[in-house]
Amino acid sequence: MKKILCGVAICVTVCSQVIFPQAVFAATKKAVEKAGEEFVAAMEADADESAELTAESVDSENAEQTVESGTAVSADTGAEVSSENVDTDVSAEESVDNSETEEEAQSGPTEEELRAQIVDFALQFEGNPYVYGGTSLTNGADCSGFVMSVFAQFGYSLPRVAADQYYQSVQKSVADLEPGDLVFYGSGISHVALYIGDGQIIHASTSASGIKISNYDYETPVGVGTYIESDGFYGE
Repeated sequence: MKKILCGVAICVTVCSQVIFPQAVFAATKKAVEKAGEEFVAAMEADADESAELTAESVDSENAEQTVESGTAVSADTGAEVSSENVDTDVSAEESVDNSETEEEAQSGPTEEELRAQIVDFALQFEGNPYVYGGTSLTNGADCSGFVMSVFAQFGYSLPRVAADQYYQSVQKSVADLEPGDLVFYGSGISHVALYIGDGQIIHASTSASGIKISNYDYETPVGVGTYIESDGFYGE
């Protein structure tokens, strides 16, 4: 800038000596000096404004970095506020929600739901063959094999023969029959059926009739037992 002003001054000086009279030279020189001062002042103002903008940009970047690091400044008090506490609270709430979801998933169905599921599963095999000593729900089973295989699908491990199924169950009265309970028949407990509700049972009856639905009192029951506990427990 100073070099430019000096050049202008030299030019004016030379021109004044060659062309302009002294008075004109003095006026021109004064005008040039004033213009130079105004130009310098404008440049200094631009420099100050640029410095202010740079400072504001730095402050903004620092504020962003502060928030990212987990600390913010309260607009009301100027005090530092950590975002870690907020994150911790949110994480705790998410942990509680996840824990409740996991507990619900692990608890399985209610007792009523489990009883209904067992009955629905057994009913799909109605009409399949009776096979003495068999345990196949599709190819054939006898009475105890049918009951054992149905409950096995829900995690239960029942004894193989009807008498053992009765003695290892939780005995209850006929008046308290619920879907999913076992109804036992015959001297020495020689037959077992699955109670499906509304006074009916499904059982592997005979080789002539296969797996079928009957009234629970088609013969006089000698006992009732259950393997389904009040908490919907699976298996033993």
